[in-house]
Amino acid sequence: MKQMSICITSYNRPNELKRCLESIDCVKYVDDIEIIVSEDRSPHRDQIEKIVLDYKQKYKCDLIFNSNISNLGYDMNLGKLISLSNAKYILFISDDDCFIENSLDKTIETVMKNNYSLAFSPFYLNSISEYRRVYKNVEIIKATEVNAKRYLYCSILFSGLIFERNYIVQYDSLKFFNVNYFQVYLFLNVIYKHGAGYIDVPLINCIGDGVNGFGLSESSEKNEHLADRKSLYSKLEFHKGLIKTIVMFDNENGTNLKHAFSKMYSYKTYTDLSYAKSFGFKIFKTYWGKLVGLDLELTLVVYVYVLILLLFGSKVSNIIMFVPKRVFMKIKQYV
Repeated sequence: MKQMSICITSYNRPNELKRCLESIDCVKYVDDIEIIVSEDRSPHRDQIEKIVLDYKQKYKCDLIFNSNISNLGYDMNLGKLISLSNAKYILFISDDDCFIENSLDKTIETVMKNNYSLAFSPFYLNSISEYRRVYKNVEIIKATEVNAKRYLYCSILFSGLIFERNYIVQYDSLKFFNVNYFQVYLFLNVIYKHGAGYIDVPLINCIGDGVNGFGLSESSEKNEHLADRKSLYSKLEFHKGLIKTIVMFDNENGTNLKHAFSKMYSYKTYTDLSYAKSFGFKIFKTYWGKLVGLDLELTLVVYVYVLILLLFGSKVSNIIMFVPKRVFMKIKQYV
């Protein structure tokens, strides 16, 4: 049995997939990995297949290529990758991200040595040139509800999440059809029931520059705000699925992660509220209506943000909020 499956979701991004594959630089543990690419019936599927087969021929590696006969969508394509894996561990990565040089061998060695049920590490967010998912003096994370709450945000970027396959193979991705956060559900179940390990080796370069398939692919619920990641309302539309996932987990496990998530989410609303206000009151009102329409327990801090923005406008409010915002953003987590 192989130790690690590097599982790559692929949809309509041949050039980005090639870059991702070329970043796999295992040397010490090259014989312990398999690479699995699951292409989700995109318009460029023939080009994607050629890139994968050329890569396999060039590097003579253990590589499985799957092309779905119909478009499954993000969540079910993750489920497909899990079913195709023949290894003890699964490492997920998106086709438009890549591995940081010389990080894979170190990561695989640490996972194998410690027998983690779940592992995650820092990633480099290319768009703002900053490392995220960063913690100090953390290695072993115990299986508790407190830790599920604390590290929930670490599951939102699925690239770089490592799972022991036996702990996730039983979960059905079908019930997450068009939810877009199956990995969050897997993460919460494993960290809550089995604990996790934190590896202080940055693994992923989160580039995220590929064509967006959400809200556009055959199986997707057609949604202009999911399709256009630059839309003011895009995050709110995506977060509906995130909140649904958290509620589902709470209902199944008798936990209350939603309350903790609502509190953290409330702290993080200022930047997007300010951006919405910069477009004028009418747009701000629409954005506010969508925000309060989320299934969350928004805290008082959100209403303070709104009051400041209404009284002073975006530019002055940003100056007022500079120090408090820096304090809030010290929380090293990523939405």
